[in-house]
Amino acid sequence: MKRLFLYVQFLILTTFANATGQESDIIFIDGAKWELLGRPICADSTLYYNLKAVLPKERSISTANWDGFTAFWSITQDKLYLDSIRCIYYDSHLNVYVGKRIPTDTLRHVFRKYVDENRILASWLTQDVRVASGKVIYYQHLGFERNYEEEKILRVNQGKIIGQNVFHNFVVEGFSFDRRGPDFQAKLKKMFPLHIERYQELADVKRIVFSIKRASVDAEGNLVECKLKAFKPEVDNRLAEEMTALMKAYKPWRALYINGEFRAYGIEGYTFPYVIDKQN
Repeated sequence: MKRLFLYVQFLILTTFANATGQESDIIFIDGAKWELLGRPICADSTLYYNLKAVLPKERSISTANWDGFTAFWSITQDKLYLDSIRCIYYDSHLNVYVGKRIPTDTLRHVFRKYVDENRILASWLTQDVRVASGKVIYYQHLGFERNYEEEKILRVNQGKIIGQNVFHNFVVEGFSFDRRGPDFQAKLKKMFPLHIERYQELADVKRIVFSIKRASVDAEGNLVECKLKAFKPEVDNRLAEEMTALMKAYKPWRALYINGEFRAYGIEGYTFPYVIDKQN
């Protein structure tokens, strides 16, 4: 019953934490500093609960760090080690935030089952770990939903690194629907000049709404696939087909190359209005 309670509490905490962008842990690989996009300690809910019990209550907790701590990791001889944990405090005398590390003895007591030659080996962990460095090229205000120029996916089995994939991510700049400005409608009509006069049912319609259900792009910013729907009001499928053809003829579209594939961020899943100019 106690383990069930701990598990439910852990799920609640992680659900709230993922509702906003979270600060990363830190990992050192061959002396270089990387961001660890995740919380390996949270892979074991009981371990996570035991750690929270010894963390100072006065530590600073924010929407960007619901746990109130940052863990520091390193890899030695293909083994993942937890080196330290730091919390942030507000010093009322200096009127500044300062960082303090949790005492080593305290950490070793919490992680006593995982101490290996005086170091904490993450042997509770068997899952992929994503690490990153460089500039952020994609960001979503949700958990660790962001991507960097350089990323590695480390395959971890009981704390041992058994493989990795290395990625060099980049952006192909171009048009996308997540970057709308005050001249958005004028730009739409110039890029996608629909022949509204072909559709008698639009005689009294002031605008039409399009929804992009599926889209894919290539390395040159071509829209190679697009599934579009026109609605509000419902109109002949020919209008959606015409818009699809115009969109595929246009380039470049904004494309993100992330972890081995091109993604149509800012395109797929977007809905946009097309205002009808009755003078045309």
